[in-house]
Amino acid sequence: MCDFINVKMGSYDNQITLKMPDGEFMGIDKCIAKEIKYLWSWHVETTGCCCGHNINEGYIGVIDKDIEFMKKAGYKVLFNKDNLSNENNFIPKSHFNEDGKLEYLDYQDLYRSK
Repeated sequence: MCDFINVKMGSYDNQITLKMPDGEFMGIDKCIAKEIKYLWSWHVETTGCCCGHNINEGYIGVIDKDIEFMKKAGYKVLFNKDNLSNENNFIPKSHFNEDGKLEYLDYQDLYRSK
């Protein structure tokens, strides 16, 4: 979960600005920025993300073509209760790591099989 305490939902207090692969800039929560940058390095196109600020579950949104890759990479779908067929949002892996380090599967092999 988020390392920052008392960061309210909708607040930008926990964000840094990153340059996306398309050259645009986006605000990303600091605690999941490394994970987002890593996904970008494997050409995963994100549509938005939030760490959840220790209030809600965090998510990483992706475009349709990257859903299968995310599943193969071990990400769990964050289902939308209003639309259970929507599988575009995933729970950040960093939320499940007990030692605080991001551990990734072999993305190179997963991306080749995509």
